[in-house]
Amino acid sequence: MIITPEKEALLTFLNHYLACATLIGLIISILWLISLMLVWSGVWNGGRKVFESIAEYILPLGFFATLFSTIMSLVYSDYLGVLPCGLCWYQRVFIYGMVFLFGMAWYKRDTKILDYVMLFSGVGLIIALYHQSLQMGYSELIPCPAIASTIDCAKPTFVEYGFITFPMMAVVLFCFTILLALTFKVTVRK
Repeated sequence: MIITPEKEALLTFLNHYLACATLIGLIISILWLISLMLVWSGVWNGGRKVFESIAEYILPLGFFATLFSTIMSLVYSDYLGVLPCGLCWYQRVFIYGMVFLFGMAWYKRDTKILDYVMLFSGVGLIIALYHQSLQMGYSELIPCPAIASTIDCAKPTFVEYGFITFPMMAVVLFCFTILLALTFKVTVRK
Protein backbone atom coordinates (compact mmCIF):
# COMPACT_ATOMS: atom_id res chain seq x y z
CA MET A 1 0.00 0.00 0.00
CA ILE A 2 1.33 3.43 -0.98
CA ILE A 3 1.21 5.96 1.80
CA THR A 4 0.55 9.56 0.83
CA PRO A 5 2.28 12.51 2.54
CA GLU A 6 -1.01 13.33 4.31
CA LYS A 7 -1.28 9.80 5.69
CA GLU A 8 2.40 9.87 6.70
CA ALA A 9 1.78 13.12 8.61
CA LEU A 10 -1.30 11.64 10.31
CA LEU A 11 0.66 8.50 11.19
CA THR A 12 3.46 10.54 12.76
CA PHE A 13 0.94 12.69 14.64
CA LEU A 14 -0.99 9.68 15.98
CA ASN A 15 2.15 7.77 16.93
CA HIS A 16 3.45 10.71 18.94
CA TYR A 17 0.26 11.80 20.69
CA LEU A 18 -1.10 8.32 21.36
CA ALA A 19 2.29 7.42 22.84
CA CYS A 20 2.05 10.52 25.08
CA ALA A 21 -1.47 9.52 26.11
CA THR A 22 -0.28 5.97 26.80
CA LEU A 23 2.56 7.19 29.00
CA ILE A 24 0.18 9.46 30.94
CA GLY A 25 -2.34 6.60 31.18
CA LEU A 26 0.33 4.27 32.53
CA ILE A 27 1.32 6.76 35.24
CA ILE A 28 -2.33 7.39 36.15
CA SER A 29 -3.02 3.64 36.27
CA ILE A 30 -0.14 3.05 38.68
CA LEU A 31 -1.26 5.91 40.95
CA TRP A 32 -4.88 4.75 40.67
CA LEU A 33 -3.95 1.20 41.70
CA ILE A 34 -1.94 2.43 44.70
CA SER A 35 -4.77 4.74 45.78
CA LEU A 36 -7.35 2.00 45.35
CA MET A 37 -5.27 -0.36 47.47
CA LEU A 38 -5.03 2.30 50.19
CA VAL A 39 -8.81 2.78 50.14
CA TRP A 40 -9.45 -0.97 50.13
CA SER A 41 -7.11 -1.51 53.09
CA GLY A 42 -8.77 1.33 55.02
CA VAL A 43 -5.62 3.45 55.21
CA TRP A 44 -7.04 6.29 53.10
CA ASN A 45 -10.75 6.69 53.86
CA GLY A 46 -10.88 10.14 52.27
CA GLY A 47 -10.24 8.55 48.88
CA ARG A 48 -13.43 6.53 49.07
CA LYS A 49 -15.52 9.57 48.07
CA VAL A 50 -13.32 10.14 45.01
CA PHE A 51 -13.67 6.54 43.91
CA GLU A 52 -17.41 6.51 44.64
CA SER A 53 -17.83 9.45 42.26
CA ILE A 54 -15.77 7.61 39.61
CA ALA A 55 -17.85 4.45 40.20
CA GLU A 56 -20.97 6.30 39.03
CA TYR A 57 -19.44 6.64 35.54
CA ILE A 58 -17.74 3.26 35.20
CA LEU A 59 -19.86 2.02 32.30
CA PRO A 60 -19.66 5.12 30.04
CA LEU A 61 -15.92 5.50 30.79
CA GLY A 62 -15.31 1.89 29.81
CA PHE A 63 -17.48 2.18 26.73
CA PHE A 64 -15.77 5.30 25.41
CA ALA A 65 -12.25 4.04 26.21
CA THR A 66 -12.79 0.75 24.36
CA LEU A 67 -14.67 2.47 21.52
CA PHE A 68 -11.81 4.96 21.04
CA SER A 69 -9.31 2.11 21.06
CA THR A 70 -11.37 0.21 18.49
CA ILE A 71 -11.67 3.23 16.22
CA MET A 72 -7.93 3.98 16.46
CA SER A 73 -7.01 0.36 15.65
CA LEU A 74 -9.25 0.50 12.58
CA VAL A 75 -7.81 3.85 11.49
CA TYR A 76 -4.31 2.42 11.71
CA SER A 77 -5.10 -0.78 9.83
CA ASP A 78 -7.82 0.21 7.37
CA TYR A 79 -6.97 3.84 6.60
CA LEU A 80 -3.23 4.14 7.24
CA GLY A 81 -2.38 0.61 6.11
CA VAL A 82 -0.50 -0.49 9.24
CA LEU A 83 -1.22 -4.20 9.22
CA PRO A 84 -1.75 -5.93 12.59
CA CYS A 85 0.16 -9.09 13.47
CA GLY A 86 -1.43 -12.26 14.84
CA LEU A 87 -1.10 -11.27 18.49
CA CYS A 88 -2.56 -7.84 17.70
CA TRP A 89 -5.64 -9.59 16.36
CA TYR A 90 -6.05 -11.56 19.57
CA GLN A 91 -5.85 -8.34 21.58
CA ARG A 92 -8.37 -6.72 19.25
CA VAL A 93 -10.83 -9.56 19.84
CA PHE A 94 -10.95 -8.71 23.54
CA ILE A 95 -11.01 -4.94 23.00
CA TYR A 96 -13.75 -5.11 20.36
CA GLY A 97 -15.79 -7.46 22.54
CA MET A 98 -15.62 -5.07 25.48
CA VAL A 99 -17.12 -2.26 23.39
CA PHE A 100 -20.29 -4.33 23.13
CA LEU A 101 -20.14 -5.48 26.76
CA PHE A 102 -19.79 -1.93 28.07
CA GLY A 103 -22.31 -0.58 25.57
CA MET A 104 -25.02 -3.07 26.49
CA ALA A 105 -24.26 -2.76 30.21
CA TRP A 106 -24.46 1.05 30.01
CA TYR A 107 -27.74 0.82 28.11
CA LYS A 108 -29.22 -1.58 30.69
CA ARG A 109 -27.42 0.01 33.66
CA ASP A 110 -26.12 -3.43 34.56
CA THR A 111 -22.89 -3.43 36.56
CA LYS A 112 -22.89 -7.24 36.81
CA ILE A 113 -21.10 -7.16 33.46
CA LEU A 114 -17.92 -6.02 35.25
CA ASP A 115 -17.01 -9.65 36.06
CA TYR A 116 -16.95 -10.39 32.31
CA VAL A 117 -15.01 -7.21 31.65
CA MET A 118 -12.38 -8.30 34.17
CA LEU A 119 -12.13 -11.69 32.44
CA PHE A 120 -11.81 -10.13 28.96
CA SER A 121 -9.32 -7.56 30.24
CA GLY A 122 -7.29 -10.13 32.15
CA VAL A 123 -6.87 -12.43 29.16
CA GLY A 124 -6.19 -9.47 26.86
CA LEU A 125 -3.67 -8.09 29.35
CA ILE A 126 -1.75 -11.38 29.42
CA ILE A 127 -1.60 -11.45 25.61
CA ALA A 128 -0.57 -7.79 25.44
CA LEU A 129 2.16 -8.21 28.09
CA TYR A 130 3.55 -11.22 26.24
CA HIS A 131 3.43 -9.31 22.96
CA GLN A 132 5.16 -6.31 24.56
CA SER A 133 7.93 -8.55 25.88
CA LEU A 134 8.42 -9.99 22.39
CA GLN A 135 8.68 -6.53 20.89
CA MET A 136 11.18 -5.44 23.54
CA GLY A 137 13.48 -8.28 22.51
CA TYR A 138 12.70 -11.12 24.89
CA SER A 139 12.56 -14.64 23.47
CA GLU A 140 9.44 -16.35 22.20
CA LEU A 141 7.67 -18.80 24.47
CA ILE A 142 5.06 -19.59 21.85
CA PRO A 143 5.35 -18.88 18.13
CA CYS A 144 3.73 -15.84 16.53
CA PRO A 145 0.36 -16.94 15.11
CA ALA A 146 1.15 -15.15 11.83
CA ILE A 147 1.77 -16.90 8.55
CA ALA A 148 5.01 -16.23 6.70
CA SER A 149 3.53 -13.56 4.41
CA THR A 150 2.15 -11.35 7.20
CA ILE A 151 3.55 -9.18 9.97
CA ASP A 152 6.03 -10.58 12.50
CA CYS A 153 4.77 -10.23 16.08
CA ALA A 154 8.25 -9.52 17.46
CA LYS A 155 8.89 -6.57 15.14
CA PRO A 156 7.41 -3.33 16.53
CA THR A 157 5.65 -1.00 14.11
CA PHE A 158 6.90 1.96 16.11
CA VAL A 159 8.60 2.58 19.45
CA GLU A 160 8.21 5.85 21.36
CA TYR A 161 10.02 6.71 24.61
CA GLY A 162 11.93 3.45 24.33
CA PHE A 163 9.01 1.18 25.30
CA ILE A 164 5.66 2.47 24.02
CA THR A 165 4.39 0.22 21.23
CA PHE A 166 0.94 -0.94 20.13
CA PRO A 167 0.97 -3.78 22.72
CA MET A 168 1.83 -1.28 25.48
CA MET A 169 -1.17 0.80 24.42
CA ALA A 170 -3.30 -2.32 24.82
CA VAL A 171 -1.68 -3.04 28.23
CA VAL A 172 -2.72 0.42 29.45
CA LEU A 173 -6.27 0.02 28.08
CA PHE A 174 -6.69 -3.39 29.70
CA CYS A 175 -5.31 -2.04 33.00
CA PHE A 176 -7.74 0.89 32.76
CA THR A 177 -10.76 -1.38 32.29
CA ILE A 178 -9.62 -3.67 35.12
CA LEU A 179 -9.20 -0.63 37.38
CA LEU A 180 -12.69 0.57 36.45
CA ALA A 181 -14.15 -2.77 37.53
CA LEU A 182 -12.06 -2.90 40.70
CA THR A 183 -13.02 0.66 41.58
CA PHE A 184 -16.68 -0.28 41.43
CA LYS A 185 -16.15 -3.45 43.43
CA VAL A 186 -14.06 -1.77 46.14
CA THR A 187 -16.28 1.29 46.62
CA VAL A 188 -19.77 -0.07 46.02
CA ARG A 189 -19.25 -3.67 47.21
CA LYS A 190 -22.34 -5.19 45.70
